[in-house]
Amino acid sequence: MTAGNISGSSLLSYVQLLDSALPIGGFSHSFGLETFVQQNKVTNIQELEQYIIGQIHASLVRLEGLAVKGVYLAMAEEDLWRVCLFDKIVHVGRTPRESREGLQKMGKRLIKLGHSLYPEVELSKLEQGITVHGGYGTLPIIHAWISYKLGVPQDEAVKGYLYTSLTTIVNSALRLMSLGQTDGQLLIRRMLTLIDQQWDLVRGLPAEQLHAFTPAHDIRAMQHETLYSRLFMS
Repeated sequence: MTAGNISGSSLLSYVQLLDSALPIGGFSHSFGLETFVQQNKVTNIQELEQYIIGQIHASLVRLEGLAVKGVYLAMAEEDLWRVCLFDKIVHVGRTPRESREGLQKMGKRLIKLGHSLYPEVELSKLEQGITVHGGYGTLPIIHAWISYKLGVPQDEAVKGYLYTSLTTIVNSALRLMSLGQTDGQLLIRRMLTLIDQQWDLVRGLPAEQLHAFTPAHDIRAMQHETLYSRLFMS
């Protein structure tokens, strides 16, 4: 199956891929948010919303969103080398060590789970390419591979990945802050429009222009390693 249309059981399979309960370890990672909370930089839902807006604008859409697009283009040409190139760029693009390792661990767990859930998507071929071309198996690249094989259109695969990233942040905040489930869902709903807007701004860029610029966030993500007490691995 090639990407372009999705319906029936393939659509439901994709919905399952986006489920926040998917056991790939997302609950173990705050990707720097825990430091912001401990330093009283994010203390309420308004500050959390600004934090999320910054992440979507300066990192998630422009680095990982364009990486998903790049994987789609490479898979259409059956170019495993390029798939792995985007994988390596995403890996080094996450400056904090814990964030790099977090995306890689979640990606590897998705590969392992995907062998059982999605035997039709040829994950063994991707694993072979990662070994041959020196990739890392980061989460957005595995998400893109599975989505492409399920026939998910490119833009929907990007937005689906961004949605999972958004829910990971909000679910982390629910454990770190005084934030209700309803407030969390309302925040997610508001951010869906932002995801659409931000992706529309960059979707026409060459995938090779993927980038991120979040120095304040990166510093706090690095500081997470030395926090006195921690709930999360990153």
